[in-house]
Amino acid sequence: MKLLTLSIIAALLSNSVFAEEKVNKDEVKLPIPSRTEFAEQTKRDLGKYGAVNAIQELPVSRLYFVEAQSGSYIISSDGRFAIEGTIKDVWHRKTLKTVDDVRDTLRMPLSEMKFDFQKDLASLVLGNPDIPRQGVIFGDPTAKHTQEFVAKINANKEKYHFVFVMMPLIGGEDAVKRSMSILCAPDRDLAIEDLANNTSKSFLDTNEGCPDQNLMFTVYMQEIFKITNLPHVVRKDGLVSKGAPIELDKWLESL
Repeated sequence: MKLLTLSIIAALLSNSVFAEEKVNKDEVKLPIPSRTEFAEQTKRDLGKYGAVNAIQELPVSRLYFVEAQSGSYIISSDGRFAIEGTIKDVWHRKTLKTVDDVRDTLRMPLSEMKFDFQKDLASLVLGNPDIPRQGVIFGDPTAKHTQEFVAKINANKEKYHFVFVMMPLIGGEDAVKRSMSILCAPDRDLAIEDLANNTSKSFLDTNEGCPDQNLMFTVYMQEIFKITNLPHVVRKDGLVSKGAPIELDKWLESL
């Protein structure tokens, strides 16, 4: 268990960015290719470059899409790099040609993601599983703002349904151990109470033999969802709240 904990911490700390607590027009819809068709087309397009010989990260912090009279291109925030050519969003299965195309990519519906939040991630179901899922919450079980947000949902569990994903990036080793204890608890309802109230009533004497609950995958979620604050909440349609929404009901209903 100790080796597992240390390996998880090493993976989490390998990131260069850490999460901190804070708080109509008519259009013709073109047919969207299937994910398989788009992936195959992308492979064919990339294949013209031949085998990959090397990869190097560019010194770029931000990129901007520019739509000009003669075409479109990508430019770095400092103006140093300009990238021309076809730009594809593999997740949304579309080629980006206009600024409106780019704006459409700012939200990624959870249903379009390539993994199952409950099965593939270190997670718990909060609230009422009999109603449609409203979103996903990424949080550190040792962080006060995360605990308060979970407590708020748990106090009105009949009206909410979220998947809570463990992201122990604030509390270090203690957060990793607490995540494992909550995930390995046989009584899930009591484990959620512990998550909300910072208690340990559901904890086992030992977590030996308990699977790692995919906690290592957390490190990839931070990059995929651009997480800089915890809790980080993603609505089912992809709308993001960096921190717990102050008025949760209004946020869930907002456009």
